[in-house]
Amino acid sequence: MKKILLAASAAMLAASAVAQTDPVSRAIDATVQAGKASAASQERVNQSDDQTRAMLERYRAATWQAQQLRVYANQIEPLLAAQEAEKQGLQRQLADLDRAGGDMMPLMLRMLDSLEKFIALDLPFLQDERKERIANLRRMMTDSSTATAEKFRRVLEAYQIEADYGRGLGAERGQVEERMVDILRVGRSTMFAVALDGADAWGWNAGTGKWEPIPRKYVKELRLAMKMARETAAPDLLTLPMPVAAAGAVK
Repeated sequence: MKKILLAASAAMLAASAVAQTDPVSRAIDATVQAGKASAASQERVNQSDDQTRAMLERYRAATWQAQQLRVYANQIEPLLAAQEAEKQGLQRQLADLDRAGGDMMPLMLRMLDSLEKFIALDLPFLQDERKERIANLRRMMTDSSTATAEKFRRVLEAYQIEADYGRGLGAERGQVEERMVDILRVGRSTMFAVALDGADAWGWNAGTGKWEPIPRKYVKELRLAMKMARETAAPDLLTLPMPVAAAGAVK
């Protein structure tokens, strides 16, 4: 009987001890859980701070770019206005030129006639190219789809090309006395020719309209001049037998 009472007392004491330790365990568990929740909350705060900083940086970059674009727009606005005014002025001029097309056509045809006669009387260089240019312009004159302004521009361009021929050297391949030669044009003053083998050289006589032999001592200078004309040699002084103005003959 005493043993039973002692066992019951021990059980009661153990239950009392367990009852006393349960609140502590619960408190510890609650503290641990609170710590975990606090850490998770801090992590969310940190992530939010990182996102906020990133968004702030993007905002600052966008604000700076917007400021730069406004500055650029303020700078380019006067230029755009000037270009627009120039464009409108050109459009008015083209419209006026188109309205005057009936008066311009006879003028352009006379200009082509004059240019064609000039080429026929000029030194005989680039004959095919120059004649083809005139032929193309005459065909364009009959093309109703081409504006009068464009036709007039092309005629003026042809005049400019002819004028440029007189300002430098020119070289081309041709024939003299049925022999293949390199031909040198010196502005519009005269022309020379050198046989491909360098054995013979000629000068153009504008008075007779024929090629005439010149001394072979000029072959070296003529070859250098042709390289200069083709831009394969640097410009240099040349000694060439230029024609006498009065007689038109090469001396």
